[in-house]
Amino acid sequence: MESLEIYVIPGTPFLYFSRRKTLVMADLHLGFEEAAARGLEYSLRGKSGYSGIFLPRIQFRKILEMLNYVLEHISVERVIVNGDLKHAFDRLLRQEKIEVRSLLKHFKERGISEFLLVRGNHDNFVRNIVKGEGGNIANALSVPENNAQVFITHGHEYFPSEEYNIVVIGHEHPSLKCFGGRRFPVFQKIPLDKDKWLVIMPATGPYHPGTQVSPNPDDYLSPYVKKAGLLYKSKILLWIEIEKGEEIVEQMSTVLESPLLRIDRLVFGGKEYALIEFADLETASILCSYE
Repeated sequence: MESLEIYVIPGTPFLYFSRRKTLVMADLHLGFEEAAARGLEYSLRGKSGYSGIFLPRIQFRKILEMLNYVLEHISVERVIVNGDLKHAFDRLLRQEKIEVRSLLKHFKERGISEFLLVRGNHDNFVRNIVKGEGGNIANALSVPENNAQVFITHGHEYFPSEEYNIVVIGHEHPSLKCFGGRRFPVFQKIPLDKDKWLVIMPATGPYHPGTQVSPNPDDYLSPYVKKAGLLYKSKILLWIEIEKGEEIVEQMSTVLESPLLRIDRLVFGGKEYALIEFADLETASILCSYE
């Protein structure tokens, strides 16, 4: 997506629209720790395993750390949360109220001039807080980008999008188990028609590491993915910090060359990263079982 000046920011689950100085993230699920402690279960894929468990309240702090890391090194004027800013479906938890308001205040303190929440299925009872802090809410957003049209929507419900070149959703929390069983949040790029893509963003919330990517439409929740049809051709993109994964990167570099595997090394914020893109799900499956 570089030709459109849309980039994955290494070390984060964020997308950056550089011409528009816009940062996009999805699935923060603020307030998750309170919901878990109170035994409130909202998973659409069955029991999450967290219900009734006390979890350290680290999500908000870690999200702020990621945000500050990014804001120190690139210029951001607008932030878009592509759904599930908060966690509880049926109420506004105290932790959600505090953290959502604190996050929006933090954006303003860091010079962010515009905040937009693209509503997700968890984003009930939050409108007054978002509006009260000067933000806006929409079900979807169209973004013109270098002779292309990008459509941003959370993905839990379907809006007509056939005219767009790229559709960006969240909702699915895609991940890939690889390199000795480690689970990596990933960006999943599913081909649609010629030169058209469905891009699924990974979750931002640290307690939501994700669901294994699959070629089976029944393993997904979003109507966009179920309609896509070419899941087995999905490109899978993940990043590894070089200092923590040098051996992995060197090993992968010797296994296959392009076009089945692409590894780009780059420096962001004083850290070196490897961006690894698997050509399709089969390649990812084979290489992730490689020892």
